[in-house]
Amino acid sequence: MRKRALLAIFVVLLLIGAYGAYVISYPKYPEVKGCVNPFAVIKPIGKAQENWSRAHVFFKLATTRDFWKLTKPWQVDYSHVKVVKHMIDYKGEKITMLAMGIPLKDKKHVIALYEFSKPVQGVKIVGEVVSLKNHTTKLTGLMINGRFETLSSCVQECGNGRSCDVLERCTSYCCEPCSSNTCMATCASAGCVTMCGWIPWPWSVPCWLACAGFCCNGPCCGEEGHKCEPITPGP
Repeated sequence: MRKRALLAIFVVLLLIGAYGAYVISYPKYPEVKGCVNPFAVIKPIGKAQENWSRAHVFFKLATTRDFWKLTKPWQVDYSHVKVVKHMIDYKGEKITMLAMGIPLKDKKHVIALYEFSKPVQGVKIVGEVVSLKNHTTKLTGLMINGRFETLSSCVQECGNGRSCDVLERCTSYCCEPCSSNTCMATCASAGCVTMCGWIPWPWSVPCWLACAGFCCNGPCCGEEGHKCEPITPGP
């Protein structure tokens, strides 16, 4: 019994040490310029589902500094997490995007986490907090390059002829991702339909967010918002 307790303490200290080293060495984000919507300027080439173990997923989330701004690793329902690695084209260069659909234990929220291997329009990581209610999805939190903000409504501060201040950028985002199952089935590849189509709601939402984030945040978005944010990126 004592050996198990010592082993547990050792594992916790190891995780804390690894996380601390990771945060210290965490690179600064590039500056984001212009109207930001990385999903609108990248072209999907291919995808592969990552069959990570629960321990692998937990370690990934626990050591991803910006994930803690969205939720905590112990609040995640690890039995329904979906991880998909996308091959994408950005300005003629082939890069990757790791997409994670992460349902929470409360069964009322899903986290979408997108990490690009190279910055897209200056964006390296996008995080979304999606609330679930009556078979509808609503974005309640948005994180771009570590800068997180809660959203109570679909903001329309800029776009359509309205501009931000000189030291601000206009961020485009989806307020209602994956809004239509019919649209998702039409937009997404056969691989995503096969992977996610049979999964009952709400467990299908994290699957669609991971497998077809382009569709969820693009043509299958129920409503698009535009928000003014400071040009200087977060740490």
